[in-house]
Amino acid sequence: MRARTTHSSKIQPVTVALIAFAYFVIVVLALYFLNPAYSLLNSFAGNYDLSPYEFLTATTFFSLGLGSFALAVGLYQHLLHSVRSLVGLIFLSACGVGMLTAGVFPANEGGSTVPHVTTTLIAGMFPVQVIAVPETTFSFIHILAIIGSLFSLSLAALLLSWRFRQHEKWHPIYKPALILAVVMIAVSILFCSVLLHPALVGYSGLINPIILVVIGIVVGLFWLSLIAGRLHLVGDHTQ
Repeated sequence: MRARTTHSSKIQPVTVALIAFAYFVIVVLALYFLNPAYSLLNSFAGNYDLSPYEFLTATTFFSLGLGSFALAVGLYQHLLHSVRSLVGLIFLSACGVGMLTAGVFPANEGGSTVPHVTTTLIAGMFPVQVIAVPETTFSFIHILAIIGSLFSLSLAALLLSWRFRQHEKWHPIYKPALILAVVMIAVSILFCSVLLHPALVGYSGLINPIILVVIGIVVGLFWLSLIAGRLHLVGDHTQ
């Protein structure tokens, strides 16, 4: 009896994941009211210094990173281990690393095209003067981290969703999870096409690298929330 009470009192990884994803949504909505200049587009572009809420903006990345890690741990505990699921969990963890990295290293605001000194807020808190030519090294890290997170999450979603088909407790969400995964893969492919053929940007307002990244992350958040919700139910039934 005592051992069961101790186990149930522990905070489960899925609980951390659900809180982290809910925090992201709540803070993003709050920022729209706190700062009229805020937008999800600017946020993922990494311009934290658009308002007095730089740290709050950075925490949205931290919440996605922490939530991805926690979800990977929770899935590891409840999924039957196979090469496909383990590789998927590695990609999901890589997404977490990318989001945390993007939160720490922001991009500088565009402007001068010549080398100049600019102030960058590390993690939205600590001002550091760096040289921009016109981008800073932190900007490239932020952009690469976001892109890496999108691709990692897309691959993780595809591998894990396909794995759900063979798992009785996860089969009910197999189809919606797979559809979301396919959408993320399609966005990733379109993003690569834009990078390889920049002329595509002029064809449509939607064919824009940053917009594609935002779409990918938003769809990814739906996938993460769907999986976290199902994991919560599966975990309750196995206790």
